[in-house]
Amino acid sequence: MLVLGASRGGTTIVTAALGSHPEVAMLDEEFTGAVFHVTGGKIRGNKLCVPNQLEWSKRYHRCYKILGVNGFLRKRKLWNLIPRSELSLMDYVARGPVQSVCILREPNAVISSIIQRERRSANIAAFRWQRCVEFIAQIHDQHGQHDNLLPPAIVSFEGLVQSPEETLKRLCQFINLPYAPAMMNAPSRNARYAGSGFDASKIQPSSAINFESLLSTATLETYQRLLVQDLSLPQS
Repeated sequence: MLVLGASRGGTTIVTAALGSHPEVAMLDEEFTGAVFHVTGGKIRGNKLCVPNQLEWSKRYHRCYKILGVNGFLRKRKLWNLIPRSELSLMDYVARGPVQSVCILREPNAVISSIIQRERRSANIAAFRWQRCVEFIAQIHDQHGQHDNLLPPAIVSFEGLVQSPEETLKRLCQFINLPYAPAMMNAPSRNARYAGSGFDASKIQPSSAINFESLLSTATLETYQRLLVQDLSLPQS
């Protein structure tokens, strides 16, 4: 199982919720394939941000490390085109069935948070959000072309924090996992952001600036199309 989404997009709280399930063993941003060595019979999972950590077929090579030493280059778009993971999505798929849990979050919230928390430019932050939406759409549209790529579970961050229990129940149903009440303990088990959890106040971006002018109309339309599949919405 791969929890995927843009950085600052809500992947960590979903990872904490799934990791609280007694039948799941989650790793947080592991780049070397250690997830395949987890023992104990639990469902193995990893959380990765798209595209700066995981790409469709591109993977990290150790020769890129020299670029990361330079603080100036780390903030350029070139560095953001290099995923940190030594495995691409297609590498995961080649090893066995992959269930993706894809998190979508409103673009202005993600972009403003990347700018403020990660000290990246607006253009880089917009690129990350846009590529993530394209990546999730590619999984949604092409999963039938890959034997081991299962239909993605799509969850909006906004829907999750407003209705966490119902959303987690629907997520579990989608991935054929019995719901466990312990998943609601995710805020107290959020190792990366201690105490941060299902906070509906985070729906609004911390900046009043609208960054949608940096995004293509096609990507914004794709985002809306994917939201139709949002598991936080009541299912008909």
